[in-house]
Amino acid sequence: MNMYRLKLSHHFDAAHRLELSYKSKCQNLHGHRWVVNVEITAETLNKEGMIIDFSEIKKIIDELDHKNLNDILTFNPTAENIVIYLHEKIEAVGNFDIDSILKVEVFESPNASISYEN
Repeated sequence: MNMYRLKLSHHFDAAHRLELSYKSKCQNLHGHRWVVNVEITAETLNKEGMIIDFSEIKKIIDELDHKNLNDILTFNPTAENIVIYLHEKIEAVGNFDIDSILKVEVFESPNASISYEN
């Protein structure tokens, strides 16, 4: 079986504070340069000959750029929740076949990341 594999790395700068049940410095407003890696594997291409346009993925990520995530998201903006949010938004605009695999990885620092894939 032949597969196409799209890989994109993009970033956004944003602040957040976490709602936690324990004491943590992350309860204070602070910022990160978030790095988002997207990988999509698919058997087929859309009518334009792509899995998805890179600019569509960047547009979704850029919606978070230079924002206070607590002001624009309806959930506690943990890295885990952000990766699911981005995964769902990208999946919604893509035209993926049944065998497509979408993996999104979010780094909140150079050494700390979370990934989510279907």
